[in-house]
Amino acid sequence: MKEDPQVLSEEHAGNQQNPDDILLSQIDSLVDQTIQIYELTSKESEIIEQISSSISILLRTLKVSLQIPNTIFQNDYPSIKSAILNNGGDIIILQGDGNIVTKKLRDLGSQQVLQVMNAIVPKLSENASTMKSEITERMGMLSRIVKQLKRVQTQPIKNEMQI
Repeated sequence: MKEDPQVLSEEHAGNQQNPDDILLSQIDSLVDQTIQIYELTSKESEIIEQISSSISILLRTLKVSLQIPNTIFQNDYPSIKSAILNNGGDIIILQGDGNIVTKKLRDLGSQQVLQVMNAIVPKLSENASTMKSEITERMGMLSRIVKQLKRVQTQPIKNEMQI
C-alpha cells in the first residue's frame, strides 16, 4: 500500500507551527519564568531577613561577636583582612588599606548567608553550651547562698540596741 504524497505533506504542515506562534510561545514561557523568579527572589529576601533577625537575637543573648572566614567576602573585597559578625548582626569588614565596611547580614545574597551560617552555627552552639554551664553553676551557688541566708529569717533576732 502506497501512501499518498499529498496526504503526507498535509500531515507535516499540520505538525509544523508558524514561526510567529513559536516566538509568541517562547515569549509567554519567558514571561512566566521571569515572574516566578521575581516571586522566588522576593520570598528569598523575606527568609534572609528572618534569618538575620533571629541571628541578631542569638548573638545578643549570648553576648558574643564572631570571626567569620574572609573567603566569604573575597570577591567583593579582595584586600580583606578580617570579617566579624557583631552581636547586632552587622558584619564589620576590615580591608587591607585600613578601610572599614559595615554590611548587614540581611543585605547579603543567599549564597553568602549560607556560608556565614555554616561558619557561625558551630561557634554559636559551643558558646551556648559554655554559657549554659556557667549560668547553671552560678545559679547553684546563688541557691546555696539563699539557703544559708534564709536561716536569718527563721532565727529570732533580738534588737539589743537601746535607745
